[in-house]
Amino acid sequence: MDWKHFASTKPLSAYSIFCGVLEYPESILEELKSGKKFSFENWRIHVNPGDLPSEDIIRGFNNYYYESFVSTVFHDIFSSPKKLNNSGFAEKTARLSLDINSKHTIRVGTKESSPVFEIKFEYLDLFFFPHGIVFYCFKCDLSNFSFDEITLINNYFRNSGVTDDLEFLYKKLSFLEPPVNTRLDANSLSFGNKLKVFSLVELETDISIEDENMLLYDLGACVPIGSASGVNPFFQPSGKYFKELIEKSKISVFNNWSALALFDSFTGLFRKGALNNFNWENGYFNLLYLQSLYVKTYLFKVNRLFYAKGADHQQLEDELYEFNKYFNPSHISYNFLPSIIFKKIRYSLAIDNELNLLKEGIERANRKSKEKRDKTINNILRVITLLAVFSVIWDVSEWLNKIFSGGTTSYNIISGSLTVIVLLIFGIFFLKNYRKNS
Repeated sequence: MDWKHFASTKPLSAYSIFCGVLEYPESILEELKSGKKFSFENWRIHVNPGDLPSEDIIRGFNNYYYESFVSTVFHDIFSSPKKLNNSGFAEKTARLSLDINSKHTIRVGTKESSPVFEIKFEYLDLFFFPHGIVFYCFKCDLSNFSFDEITLINNYFRNSGVTDDLEFLYKKLSFLEPPVNTRLDANSLSFGNKLKVFSLVELETDISIEDENMLLYDLGACVPIGSASGVNPFFQPSGKYFKELIEKSKISVFNNWSALALFDSFTGLFRKGALNNFNWENGYFNLLYLQSLYVKTYLFKVNRLFYAKGADHQQLEDELYEFNKYFNPSHISYNFLPSIIFKKIRYSLAIDNELNLLKEGIERANRKSKEKRDKTINNILRVITLLAVFSVIWDVSEWLNKIFSGGTTSYNIISGSLTVIVLLIFGIFFLKNYRKNS
């Protein structure tokens, strides 16, 4: 393929949904529950060609997904005790949406010579989850841009944080955290140092499998088109790494589309007419991707608490058990395709690996704490036992002294002898125990 020429061509359609995360105070959720929406409206399904009520579409997910899994994102829809495993979670969730549907001038870069684009922003969504975690997601229509411009825009949005051009978007989120200054902290508005990006690209013409793999890498890594092929060698992956990504992170089920799940991005690449926005945005993004991001974010939060000074490891273990029970299902769908996509997303985010290591670390810390508590209790019991033994020695000495009608001298001899014998027994016991533990 002539990658330089291809980089300047446009796809049939292209959409990117960018995701960031914040921790919010409980007071915000209380205000939202009371009816204050901070210029937002109640959330609804955005891709809805049949104009059905959003609640009906969400309930319709039950035909394809386990209800227990759907309720991990849409708790309030299944808030009756019979349908939701833990109805208390529904009280700690909310979903809001802000329609934008307008183009904004964005300078992609900090220099005067940086390219300027008119980009259409469709909406800004907020997903409030239990444990004080909220996701903000904004969608951009990038259909009018070339492949190279798409990767440039995605990379800029993903890494830039709060800029003058994007401040209109982030001002809408200012109610989620106390304003330290007139501008929000860019680092608090992203996953560490990047936004996640969920991209759907529909091709105008078919390409070979080999070219498809390289295009998936370029789009997913947000690098110049032709990087995987070596046309732009600066971002070219090593052969070993590229092969590993394709083998472990690519999703290839049907011949008319494929996808690549990476740590910071998910990219779907479709042949002409194969992109079903209804399924991909409503089901795969709103359910599979968001739910996985929530699990990943929660694990990050628990990890941070685990290493904090004075952490309550028992409380963390109990909370992690509850979370794992209600929010981390091993089976999610009656159909094979959602399960395949879900597993790839979780693999790319290293969720299972982090969860297992975290559980093991917390359980080990609890065992050590329990052993320390048990040792302290045993030492106390030994002291009590020792005191009780001396009390018995006093009683036995007095009894023997009365039997033999002895005086003070005989009492002292008897009690002293018994004390020496007991101390020798205790000394031998502790010495053997010390040698055994050493």
